[in-house]
Amino acid sequence: MSKQSQYRQKPKQNSAKAFNWLRLLKKTGITFAVVGVIFLSFYSYSQKLKNEHDLSVVGNGVPTVVQIHDPNCQLCNQLKANLKQVKSDYKGEIQFKSANINTQKGRVFANKHRVARVTLLFFDSRGNQVNVIQGVTPTEDIRLALNALASRL
Repeated sequence: MSKQSQYRQKPKQNSAKAFNWLRLLKKTGITFAVVGVIFLSFYSYSQKLKNEHDLSVVGNGVPTVVQIHDPNCQLCNQLKANLKQVKSDYKGEIQFKSANINTQKGRVFANKHRVARVTLLFFDSRGNQVNVIQGVTPTEDIRLALNALASRL
């Protein structure tokens, strides 16, 4: 065998492959990243829901609209969709909350104001009830009520 052919020969491979730590770290990192994103998404969503149902803010200096809502009620969901179409126009002026009547807090709140589901309650910045809309209401009628509430500032 010549010297040149010695250098060209491939080294003999071990039959047992060496454990690849770099590959393991990469897969572990990706797994942690995916789990982290899922966790943060869930946490963010739960905080949003908690904030949406925080009725203690009525009367905190910002006009508030509270929807008396049953998530299983088709009419409630239709009213919620109509409200959603216009509420972004009032961001920063009016806060929007939901009283789920399937929870104790929501039921107590609805009973206190003597209303049933499919209802919007309008409160001024001091927490005084100034308007009530009952039933599925077109977006333009909701907008008129929101304009009236915003003008009370």
